[in-house]
Amino acid sequence: MCKQFTTLDYIENIKVDGDVFTKPVNEYWALVLLKEGLNFLYSQAVKCDEIVLARSNPKVKVLAMGNSSLLTGVPKGLLTCAFHWYAVSVCQYVRIVGTIAYRQNQSRPKPRKYVKAVIPEVLAFRDKVAAHFVWTKDDSRDTDAVRAVSIVPMLTFSGDSFFIGGLKMFQKTEDKEEIGAFESWSITNVHHRLRERYWPEQPQSKADKSKEQN
Repeated sequence: MCKQFTTLDYIENIKVDGDVFTKPVNEYWALVLLKEGLNFLYSQAVKCDEIVLARSNPKVKVLAMGNSSLLTGVPKGLLTCAFHWYAVSVCQYVRIVGTIAYRQNQSRPKPRKYVKAVIPEVLAFRDKVAAHFVWTKDDSRDTDAVRAVSIVPMLTFSGDSFFIGGLKMFQKTEDKEEIGAFESWSITNVHHRLRERYWPEQPQSKADKSKEQN
């Protein structure tokens, strides 16, 4: 018997008719591919977290960045790129779900507003860093401080996970003072949050269970 509907968002109760992931096409095939990529990037981020946690004192909150010995052996360049790839891909995934919902019912938020409601910190990073460094543009909507901070490496290990963002850049001229900053976020934390919304059927990893216990 064919499944009568598929839930795309368990929190907002976004459903579509039929079992769309059995033989996915078009937008549903795109969701399948993006989910596979997001799971891969998440698994790599978890491995990087575990490298640091294995050599850390569990009784002490860790904060490490740059050339800290705690980060020895972590492929920081690849992990930084993973944050960029994750941001672009997850915004695509969430936007597709939002578009499907909006086309069903135009009283729902428009796709970009839906993305902003679900992952605001990731969307901001995607717009200003991952999709293109605003440092490379001359957009009047961005300050010099925001442009400067967009191009600076922002990888930090805090608590139990790697984060990107959180760095503040101050620029002062004769007539003004600017602050450039992006909200920090973690691939492992965001993925854990989105799993509850989009993929609750997935088995929890050790990292997920640990976060719930904390």
